Amino acid sequence: MTSKQLIIDKKPLFHRFIVPAGLLLLIAIVSALLYFNSGLIENDRIHWIVAYVSGLILFISIGFGTFFVYPFMYFRGASGKERVLGSLVTFIAWTFKELVRVSEYFTLGETLYYSASSIFLLILFGIFGQMGVCELICRKINKKRSPESIKVITPLPVVAIIAALFALFILLIWGVGVHWFYIYMEGYKALFH
Repeated sequence: MTSKQLIIDKKPLFHRFIVPAGLLLLIAIVSALLYFNSGLIENDRIHWIVAYVSGLILFISIGFGTFFVYPFMYFRGASGKERVLGSLVTFIAWTFKELVRVSEYFTLGETLYYSASSIFLLILFGIFGQMGVCELICRKINKKRSPESIKVITPLPVVAIIAALFALFILLIWGVGVHWFYIYMEGYKALFH
């Protein structure tokens, strides 16, 4: 889709990229800090409430934040590359944090290999699938607003959705994830032992 087809004003970089991506990242950071420090709260009831709420918000911000960021960026005129990067910022930061955490115990190669485990791949493919869904929805909304003909369904968003569903099947549903874990562990043994 060209920028001529959009009936959307292109906002400055700060408003179209930094605000939505930064806000989601900030929410993830604050909820992680609350979650991992909730054990310091002496009152058990408040501790559990803070832990559950902040953990849920952290989970949603990492796994489903694209549903917030992508449309926000789309309707502020962000380019496709900006929308993809903005959707990945929180995931990249979380992945980096996790890799630093496990690097205390594993070699650099093992640490990098850890990023091929099912949790990281599921989230990554899930984010791309969410971007595909968001792109189709945003185009549909934009088509209603635009006097020009905007193609709603195009190959890239559809491929992203299909790839996400395929990854979900391979990584989680196929043998309840056991088959992928076996492949992952065989790869680990072949590379590091």
